[in-house]
Amino acid sequence: MRAADEQDFAAYVAARRPALVQAVAVLGSPPGHAAVLADRALARAGHDWGELREGPGPDVEVWRLLLEERARDRTRWWHDEPAAAAPGLDRLDPGRRTGLVLSALAGLPDEDVAALSGCWPSPGDPATPALEQEARELAAAVPVVSRSGAEVAAQRSPRRVPRGLLVLVVVLALLAGVGTWRGMQPEEPPEAEEVVGPARVRQLEHSVPIPWYAAGEVVVGFSALRVPGVRRLVAVRDAVVYGDGEGRVVRADPSGQRLLLGRSAPGATIVAERERSWVSWVEAGTGDLVVVDATDGTELGRRDLVPAGGDGPAAGFGPLSLEGPTVHYVDGAGSHEWRPVGDVTGRGSGSVGPVMLLDVDGLTWAVQSSPETITFDGPFGPPLTRRGVGAQLSFGGGYVLTRGGADRYAAVRVYDTANGRRRAAGVRPDEIVLDASFSTTGAITYVIGDGSQVAGADEFRRLSEARGWLLRTCFVGSGSCTDHLRVSSADGEPLLAR
Repeated sequence: MRAADEQDFAAYVAARRPALVQAVAVLGSPPGHAAVLADRALARAGHDWGELREGPGPDVEVWRLLLEERARDRTRWWHDEPAAAAPGLDRLDPGRRTGLVLSALAGLPDEDVAALSGCWPSPGDPATPALEQEARELAAAVPVVSRSGAEVAAQRSPRRVPRGLLVLVVVLALLAGVGTWRGMQPEEPPEAEEVVGPARVRQLEHSVPIPWYAAGEVVVGFSALRVPGVRRLVAVRDAVVYGDGEGRVVRADPSGQRLLLGRSAPGATIVAERERSWVSWVEAGTGDLVVVDATDGTELGRRDLVPAGGDGPAAGFGPLSLEGPTVHYVDGAGSHEWRPVGDVTGRGSGSVGPVMLLDVDGLTWAVQSSPETITFDGPFGPPLTRRGVGAQLSFGGGYVLTRGGADRYAAVRVYDTANGRRRAAGVRPDEIVLDASFSTTGAITYVIGDGSQVAGADEFRRLSEARGWLLRTCFVGSGSCTDHLRVSSADGEPLLAR
């Protein structure tokens, strides 16, 4: 690095590094690890500092490198240095949280924030101003140990063992161990562990805001993975986790690589925490509630559930949501919170609510208060009761999505949880919603069928199969919608990732 570049880089580090460290901490990393990630990003920028300072400015590139370092980081920091609690931000989808933190702390134009995070800074959520203020207050409380530009420039990224060398070492170790094992054990074949191989992948020209499944393919971004029989689908960081008709719970990434995580009852609920890539379900056989790190299949905790009495809880049995390190679940005793890190067996979790709990997102919850009504309560107003069956809260809890009746194809309704006002859903009266899921804080993605000539379920299915299912995303705040594409229903009705 030239002397002039070194001086300019040192001045940039002195001026910008504290904000970078604080932003990573507000995104959910502990301060010590946040400083490591910020220094890695700055060191990478320093290698090309001459080009960056001659361009339009280094800020956007530095923030891009910082987000890239955090996305590819696999350090299990929560075992050594827990992150500070962020009651409002912990409820958000990772993309929405990133966009909000950049908007509050980075000082970048909205266009750059949207390009970096994939989420527009203010999608109409009434909670946005309070969340941005929370981000600024959390950032101000993050301690930052200063480092010089020279110290940062000398930072090296963690060295990775070349994959070929790693495979060779593993193979040699296995070969060495085989002889020892055969000498010590009777000649009985070991029980084979089930393995799922890579899925066939094809590339698409169009993308939808969230992963989805149709016609025997799981779609993640622009990749379509051939995986027949999917019954449940959730999104995790850079991948999905699905449950199939055989009860297998599997992680799959856009390259087609898959990892068997465990088994649930076929079609049973699976919930996910996208940022940590944690997933939870009720295990087949034992009936235990398990939490697993989908990155590598490590089991983080398990606990037994109180059996359901009578006909079982109307709102479901098992996990409801995973937000941050907390699992919200329902069993025969009621609804509970459980933090598996530090309470692996769940002995410290206690009953916190009724069996009729439907969903929880941070400080907002929703219950089935009667067969035809839901009640929701959040930090911005008193509990409110509205017509609805079932409930799904948006990231951040600003909106609740429900159906107007118990019928499977009953019309969807969207309410503002702060004041109870009904918002435009973006679905015409002659359309039927098969599935719906919040894709960002202020947007809902739908699977829609044409119901204009429907006399019954069989006729609905026949017409929809002829015309295909429509994937549409609508923004609650503005009421605008985008129709993405129509898909075949050859393998049943499409699913949207939760």
